[in-house]
Amino acid sequence: MTPPHKDEEERWSQLQMNMMEMILKHLTIADHIRVGAVCKSWWSTTSTIDFLPDSRAPWLVVSPSSPDPRRWSLCPISNGRRSLGMEMPEKFQSQWCCGSSKGWLTFSHNPPEVFLGSEARLLNPITGATLDISPCSHHIDKSIISTSPLATDCLFITLGHRFLEPYKSVTVHKLRHHTFKTLEIDDEPMDIMFHHGRLYVLTDSAKIKVYMFKPRRKALVIPIPFPNRGEGDRHSSSFQGRLVGSDGDVFVVYYNTEPRSELQQLKVFKVRKWGLWLRAVKVNSLGGRTFFIGDFSEGVSVSNMKSSLESELIKSNCIYYRRSVKDNLRRYCMQTGRTFQVAGLEVADDLLGWFTPMSRTD
Repeated sequence: MTPPHKDEEERWSQLQMNMMEMILKHLTIADHIRVGAVCKSWWSTTSTIDFLPDSRAPWLVVSPSSPDPRRWSLCPISNGRRSLGMEMPEKFQSQWCCGSSKGWLTFSHNPPEVFLGSEARLLNPITGATLDISPCSHHIDKSIISTSPLATDCLFITLGHRFLEPYKSVTVHKLRHHTFKTLEIDDEPMDIMFHHGRLYVLTDSAKIKVYMFKPRRKALVIPIPFPNRGEGDRHSSSFQGRLVGSDGDVFVVYYNTEPRSELQQLKVFKVRKWGLWLRAVKVNSLGGRTFFIGDFSEGVSVSNMKSSLESELIKSNCIYYRRSVKDNLRRYCMQTGRTFQVAGLEVADDLLGWFTPMSRTD
């Protein structure tokens, strides 16, 4: 193919923004990123255009759980099937992805020079930016960030195991000051989420512990009215709980993880303000939202999902999850109370999370 003439290149670089916006709305996110790499003018233009509408489903973060070597990929969903969007840089491929939060991924590994701990690194796959985290004191099962790690007040929060300790713990890292503190939690934490300036920790005794850091650190406890649970009893090991934030709301999703059980028993609770207090109440509708729950990622909430007969992922008032690594993706419909396996999207035996791309300016 004959290279374009210099005058032709200049004409493309001077394409008006409204024309660029019309073109970009018809492209996938991966193609949008490639467009920004063409020239400085297009990079500047694409950086100012919001190409991530709320109606778009998040990407899958996937890697075969075996055999080695591991290959991490970001995969958009199209017509109920996944397509390759981009692979992670080579230096991250052998590491463990343990977080997907606010447009950034967390990878960790255990170098021999870090005794009884691990090292972590944040990656923004859209921009390629990375940020090293000071050595962590435990093996990370899940990590989240409070805001962009480029901000001065960003908190890096981990859920994981300390060496030779059977129970999980939550540690809060202040990235700017290179300090960390492990929170004192009576029950074992099950999930973590940072939402609207507060850290939510879901415990295995069906309670949410809420931490506020400004103007001073304080905490409150929200009990969840989970059935068949005696006072002081730990949450049944056959259930998993996940936190999901949506606008100003906080939800808790419980689902059965027992592979031999046909009973779904998926229940959703919403944290509501009750006078001066917060309480969790059971709900039977997501208000048109769609929830995506992964193994190591933040729970993702998407509003105004457009209905489509072509894709099982484009359905509102549904929750997408799986019970174990051996399971395929499931879709639970809040209106009917029924669960379906997502056809055509095979993820059994894959390590699985969800990723919500942010714009280049985030």
